[in-house]
Amino acid sequence: MVVSTPLPFANAEKVVILALEDLGWTDIDPPPEDVETGIRVNRVGGTDDGITDYPRFEISCFAPSYDEVNDLSETVRDRMLALGGEVFVLDGRRVTIDFCRTDVPPESTPYENPDRIRKTAWYQAGLMRPRPA
Repeated sequence: MVVSTPLPFANAEKVVILALEDLGWTDIDPPPEDVETGIRVNRVGGTDDGITDYPRFEISCFAPSYDEVNDLSETVRDRMLALGGEVFVLDGRRVTIDFCRTDVPPESTPYENPDRIRKTAWYQAGLMRPRPA
């Protein structure tokens, strides 16, 4: 009997970065000093059931004014909530996002750079095991 091993779970942060990168600078680190507006994506826990990965994300938006950071963070929230059913290709594998929900909506968060304002939100998603692209 031949037992097939499923593909490993996808890097959830990279999948969400792909989903958000058209909105502006997006990475796992805060934007560098020469970038005024950006998005930081970090996985901050979650679980799995062997079939689906359930990552929890902290997503921070940075901008020079409150209105700009509020607009960006709400645009990110709308994008995250619309991810259910979306398919992304990452490292030659198809990754389907089953759902995404808001755990904590965007809220102002202190930031050490006085030239930027930060809003942070938390999301829970379900990512199916990847399939070959």
